[in-house]
Amino acid sequence: MKFKHWYGSLQFVVLFFLVGAAHAAEGEAARYVEQCSAAISFAGSSAPNATEALNIGFCFGLMDGLRGANYFLKNADPSSAFCEPAAFDNADLAKAFVAGVETNPKLKELRGALAAQIALRATFPCKNGK
Repeated sequence: MKFKHWYGSLQFVVLFFLVGAAHAAEGEAARYVEQCSAAISFAGSSAPNATEALNIGFCFGLMDGLRGANYFLKNADPSSAFCEPAAFDNADLAKAFVAGVETNPKLKELRGALAAQIALRATFPCKNGK
């Protein structure tokens, strides 16, 4: 269906526009990496303080948003999508994002959500669109 293809692409573009408008600074991916690194290093043995809670919420929210956009991207343009293992949760995706940016430091110069999408696509390429 052409509508599904168009609608999925539109939602993906809107996601990146909204994220870009909210955080318009180039190079924000470096900050996203810091927040996700802090989120995944939280031991969880006690309630997080305000800064830890912010990092966890922001990072895992970003990962969840990327998953949602990626769902539509798989239908619209599978070559741009990522295909993580089925058992992965947001913490696993955050770890892959941080590792992907450490592997390719130039990603830190990009906007955060775009850098995360590129890092996850490089880490988890789709084979035959799946």
